[in-house]
Amino acid sequence: MSFLIPFTPIDLAHSLSKREGEKKIGEEINLITSTLSKTDGKFVLIGIPEDIGPRANVGNTGAKNSWNSFLSKFLNMQSNRFISANEIIIAGEVSMEGIKISTNNISELRKEVEILDERVKTVISEIVAAGKTPIVIGGGHNNCYPIISSYSSPIQVLNVDPHADIRKKEGRHSGNGFTYALESGSLSDYFVLGLHEEYNSEYIFNKFENDNLNFLSFNEILDKSISVKEMVIQVKDKLTKNKIGLEIDLDSIKNMPVSARTPIGFTEEKVRKIILETSKNYEFHYIHICEGAPKNKEEELIVGKTIAYLVSDFIKCNS
Repeated sequence: MSFLIPFTPIDLAHSLSKREGEKKIGEEINLITSTLSKTDGKFVLIGIPEDIGPRANVGNTGAKNSWNSFLSKFLNMQSNRFISANEIIIAGEVSMEGIKISTNNISELRKEVEILDERVKTVISEIVAAGKTPIVIGGGHNNCYPIISSYSSPIQVLNVDPHADIRKKEGRHSGNGFTYALESGSLSDYFVLGLHEEYNSEYIFNKFENDNLNFLSFNEILDKSISVKEMVIQVKDKLTKNKIGLEIDLDSIKNMPVSARTPIGFTEEKVRKIILETSKNYEFHYIHICEGAPKNKEEELIVGKTIAYLVSDFIKCNS
């Protein structure tokens, strides 16, 4: 696959801790054989180890660390009656070779994000063409644009996120991926679940006056004690197709080590319930989990294990 650094048996052995009498996911997961289409498995794991998108949005570093934090935690989960590891392919990570990741110039970073866009789109398009479901671990939320653009017709997307990420087209960054997806025609309808009223501008709220853009704020969820089941009913009223893209920005989880950390938000358990409940109502084009930004061993444990649980839930519900 173009622009993909493939995951190898050596990588697998490095990440896996075997234990006598147990079977880990990493012992039964699939690696790409001759071609992706000929490799057994429905779900394809892809990592995007970058933080140039958040940095191009004048944000923090660290999102490049999520993929590796996730790998060891997920691959060492138990393979048992509750999850079918042979339905999973671990493909590898999008290559960052040749991209100027060390620059701190905002204009240069935004140009580099455009290069990354093309690489991500190429990789995801090949997964879609093979008839498989991408599970994408970021990286920044800038990668939503090339993922959405990988589909041949416009799709509907649910984004669990305190931020709408529909800022102006001022050069590519993590805060305007959905803007580009909407204006390119790749994104037909968009719903933000858990939006924080305090951290989105009036410019963004004005954009929600369009019929194909909707949100349910975290403030309203608190005020009306709206259950997860009731949240999804409101989503279903706006995203009416049977299949959607699912975006989970880890910024939505309180106290998570992320690019834009917050003490207010959903718990990890609530986000797991959102995946479970949406899976009862939809099929999925893909799931994209992004913006985790661990910077030390403790944060790597928190971010890695959280993503591993979310991925496990998604696979269990959609196998």
